[in-house]
Amino acid sequence: MVYSDGAAACRMISELGYRLRDTGVAVAGIVAYHATREGTPRCDMEIEELTSRIILQLADDQTPQPAGCRVDPAAMQDAAALISAAFQKCPELLIVNKFGQLEADGGGLADVITEAVDLGIPVMVGVPERHIARWRELTGGLADEAMIDSPRVQQWLARRGLVPQRVRAGAETVLTSAA
Repeated sequence: MVYSDGAAACRMISELGYRLRDTGVAVAGIVAYHATREGTPRCDMEIEELTSRIILQLADDQTPQPAGCRVDPAAMQDAAALISAAFQKCPELLIVNKFGQLEADGGGLADVITEAVDLGIPVMVGVPERHIARWRELTGGLADEAMIDSPRVQQWLARRGLVPQRVRAGAETVLTSAA
């Protein structure tokens, strides 16, 4: 899922992950915890692993910075270990909220993404436009790409039996899964 607006993508991917999990879909991966909470610091990078429901703090430094945040590599390794452990429960889907700089450089959750593909687990990854070339290198051009707000995202999920519906909530569109 390619995006240009990180905050909107964060909210949409989190909402999708939680809705799928809450309707009984076996989903692994990480989404931003409190993604819809207003007023959180930009570098308050709490994530939740969807299977274990464990919450991790990924930011090394929680103070707002103009040029991005520092991700704690040890916390990212913890997240990767939780996701790998979740694969033992045969999830129907892996969601990774962001293909960030660590993944673009071959680290972070890149190995977990590859492991899921090797296990035949469908994978949804939020990819900022600035990292699309590195994403294509990792996937060898084999990934289906769509803008995060494209109907193709819902179509991709529907082909896998995970049928979300678009619902208008105030001024923004969110995804819900049909149960």
